[in-house]
Amino acid sequence: MRPNNYTFRNLIFTLFLVMIAAMANSQGTVQTPMGKTVYLEPGYDTPQYIAIWESNAAQWIIDNQSDAQKKGSATSHYNCHSYAWNVSEGGSSTNSWMNQTYSGNPNLSKYWTNDAYISTLYVADHEKIFYSTGDHSAITTATSGKVKSKWGAWPLYEHSTAKCPYTSSALIYNTLKSITISNASGVICSGTQRTLNNGFTASNWNYDWNVTGYLNQVSGDGTPNYTVSGTSAIGYGTTSLTITSPSGMTASTQKHIGVNTPYPEDLSYSIYTSGGTPVSYMCANTHYHVYLTNNSGCSLSNYTWSVPSAWSTNYTWGDMISVYTNSTPGGMVEVYATTCCGVYTKVKIGYLGSGYCGGYYAMSLTPNPSSGETTLTIEPTSEDAIFDENAEWEVEIFDQMQVLKEKRLKLIGKDQRIQTSGWKSGIYIVRVKYKGENLQAKLVVK
Repeated sequence: MRPNNYTFRNLIFTLFLVMIAAMANSQGTVQTPMGKTVYLEPGYDTPQYIAIWESNAAQWIIDNQSDAQKKGSATSHYNCHSYAWNVSEGGSSTNSWMNQTYSGNPNLSKYWTNDAYISTLYVADHEKIFYSTGDHSAITTATSGKVKSKWGAWPLYEHSTAKCPYTSSALIYNTLKSITISNASGVICSGTQRTLNNGFTASNWNYDWNVTGYLNQVSGDGTPNYTVSGTSAIGYGTTSLTITSPSGMTASTQKHIGVNTPYPEDLSYSIYTSGGTPVSYMCANTHYHVYLTNNSGCSLSNYTWSVPSAWSTNYTWGDMISVYTNSTPGGMVEVYATTCCGVYTKVKIGYLGSGYCGGYYAMSLTPNPSSGETTLTIEPTSEDAIFDENAEWEVEIFDQMQVLKEKRLKLIGKDQRIQTSGWKSGIYIVRVKYKGENLQAKLVVK
């Protein structure tokens, strides 16, 4: 009689859910971490229904040899979606049934559509799983292959991914997306304040802010908005943020902010021939115009340029200097200027590289100087040269003592990333062999 009784009670359960769908009006709403409205439905618990749900779930586990372990009681007040995306993050478990759609419109997907979550291949604890073919949600646990999920109105269980009543053929894992600190561009002057945020608005999440360098904390630690002020020093400060959800998911980031002067990486050099053609390296006995490109949002004035003594300076004009390289192309260039904070200081120092001149190809290193990573790019030097994406090439990097630091063979493609983190500060020689040409440039590591 048990199978028939089990089938009968399943029918009751199905009819009950149909009744909920037909009769329920929105009981309330919750907000995604970035403030989107997600609609909820009320619960219809009675002792009789709860007893049926508990019994049916227990029988399903036996019949399907599931390894599920009960972690919470049966209830229609919240379901799988509500548990994974709201209840596990500190939300209420009362009148919180959450459907994938509401009034025919997307509802659940608001959590990962331009919001706090993003799909991931790497699975860690507390991350969200959406069973895309089974209309089900779960969260990962510290045990690989084990998840926690609420089975409709049935109880909350910890179980293997596929050991539940929902199709697990297409699983989408979601994690907190990489966060950014907004309103941090530009320069903070001495005594002025600026409020930073990261776009999340979840009030029950933890926001751990910190500052180092030439910035002071004013207020806002533990909240989505954080206020800092600039000191009288000239340099930069670093603001860092770690966000932790109630379930234990974390995401971290940091932002460098110029104090009384632009952050160095917000300034760059651009090289042009005297005829106005942009180039990425210098040749001997050639005229060039070098510009200081300012992306900091802080205006500069009263420029003073310092270039290698082997060069001849033709003239300067604000953020541009005209030079002649003579027999020594490439070298260190410094720029002093008055910043938007009224401070006259060195705003940029950088090495302009030399290349193999007279051939069909050259290489560039960006950024240069490098403090963690630079990208080596092979570029044609004329319209007659075309980069061959299938041609193999190699690169060697030598330190100041001409000791081989790194060598890569059989490279394909015009770009290669070079990690310089941990390297000693100084000038490195980069040599490339490509299509019979030997290219060379200097990489400054700081």
